Amino acid sequence: MCDAVRMIGSRPGMLVLPIMPPPPAWVILNQVPVSRHIEPFCPSRRPTDVVREVEAVLKRFMFASLAFIGLIVPGAFALALLAAPAARPEPLQQAGCDRSLVDAAAGIAAMQTRVKGLAAASDPEICNATRLYFLELVKARAVTALCKNGPERERDLGRFDADVAHINEVIAARCL
Repeated sequence: MCDAVRMIGSRPGMLVLPIMPPPPAWVILNQVPVSRHIEPFCPSRRPTDVVREVEAVLKRFMFASLAFIGLIVPGAFALALLAAPAARPEPLQQAGCDRSLVDAAAGIAAMQTRVKGLAAASDPEICNATRLYFLELVKARAVTALCKNGPERERDLGRFDADVAHINEVIAARCL
């Protein structure tokens, strides 16, 4: 504690005020010298001591800031890398898929033509052709599921699923 601060008869609940000498005449006349720095309660501290303390605090602050950044930023980056989903490469098309897709499309087209040509035929022939058409649709759906990818695959599988469900209903209605 500075020498200029003294306690006067301390009793519980009593206000303790520093004893200050009366201000010099130049303070009263507003003639404050620029070169002299006055600490109000600690006249023993020199301005250079205060500057050194401020520099020390700034150095500690800068060191703590750099240490924080040096530890937190790489850690956050590592966590972001761990949390990110793994990049999945586009699956490669299997060998022979092009040929299989063409064969499946040709089989479906041939069965559609056969079913349409049996309009005047008997029920057992129509049922047999419809079941073979159902089989070709299921095969084509399996080839599409293996050989295609992306939104085109999903669209084609949806179309095949709808066709399979429709043909299954027709078989249930006519052939059973």
